[in-house]
This record gives sequence, C-alpha cells and structure tokens, in this order.
Amino acid sequence: MSQFSCKDFHILNVMAATIDGKIASHNRQSSLERNLMGMLCSEDFERMRHAVASCDVVFIGARSMESELGAFRVSELTANKAEPEWIVFTRSGNFSFQHKFWGQKHIPKSIFFVTSFDLSEEPILKVGQKIEFCGEINYYLGNISGLIKYLIHNNKKRFALLGGGQLNAAFWEQGLVHELWLTLSPILIGNIQSPSLVSSSHLLSKKLECQKVTQSGDFVFINYKVS
Repeated sequence: MSQFSCKDFHILNVMAATIDGKIASHNRQSSLERNLMGMLCSEDFERMRHAVASCDVVFIGARSMESELGAFRVSELTANKAEPEWIVFTRSGNFSFQHKFWGQKHIPKSIFFVTSFDLSEEPILKVGQKIEFCGEINYYLGNISGLIKYLIHNNKKRFALLGGGQLNAAFWEQGLVHELWLTLSPILIGNIQSPSLVSSSHLLSKKLECQKVTQSGDFVFINYKVS
C-alpha cells in the first residue's frame, strides 16, 4: 500500500446478517423493514451505536443511505462528545441531496466519488466543500488510497464500515478490514438475489478469529478479528 500501512488505521465492519448470510431481503430494504421482519433488535442497534461511537469516520454506500432515514447520533457516547464524519460512497454519482440525511444538523457529512479501490495505485484525492442550508458538505474525488491517506493526515484513523454488500466487498477484497462485528439474526431468507454480507464478484478466502460471543434471545453477537 503506497505511502501508508494498514497499521496506521483500523476498519471495523459492523453488520447484521441472516443465518444464510443475507443483510436484507432486497436491495432497497430499510432498517425499519428489517426490524419488522425480525432481522434486527434493539440490542443490535445499541451495539452498532457503540461501535460507531468508537470511530472517527463512518463509511456507507449511497444506496444503503438512500434506504435509511439518515445518520444516527452517538455524541453522548464519544470521548470528545462529537459526532463522527459520515462519508457516503458512490461510483455512479446517482444520488440526491434531497435525502433527509443531507439536511441533518450537527452531523459532519461528506460524499466520496470513488474512482478505484485498487491499492496498487498512488493515492489521489481532490477535496472541496459546498455550503448547504444544513452547513458544509465535503466533496471527495479520487481513489480509496487517497481518501485513507487524507483521513490519516487529519488524525482520523478508526473507520466504521456499514455497507452495503458491494461496498463491504470492495474493502474485504483489498484486505482493508481489521474486524467484523456480526449480529447473527434468527432468520433465513434463501433468495439468491438478496444482498449478501459481502457481495463479491469472485471468491474470497478470509480467515477470521473469534474474539467474543454473546447472546440475547435468539440473536447471537460475534466479534471477529481478521487474521
């Protein structure tokens, strides 16, 4: 990896998945819908909030954000009582600033037009800002190496990866994930078209080390370290 090491930062992938590895029944399914079908629980949400509060930045895909109501607040759980920066990833550029997220106050918000996840490329990043009625929105354009290098330079070194499946895959394929906090939901979907935890186009082989297992009712919470 050019100009920085994986030891310089930490990426925590936080996800809930069914026992057959699906993170939703369809691509546009919201957390509210998943909660109603019994895929999520209050303990899972609090676990995710504490994970996000331990990080400086949140990575989430544009499609995943569009299916949600917006970012959730965690400042009361953070050491500096500040919210992490939420960075929305897009490759296509197909998103709308009309979404509620972009109007949320007191949430640092950014959009990242990602050109490549190839770590063999030299870091490239252009940074700009736009003033909206809710405050400033950062614009990033470049590759993943450029973004990570920029964030590290600005003393942001812990990143929460919240998906979806294709965004997760982009990080896993490049060996960028250090931990996986998985909520195993007592649901089986079975549809081959439903989005998976890691929706990769090719075979991945990753060895995970189980660090902790807890349970609440029929839900199982597992903390994995990537070997």
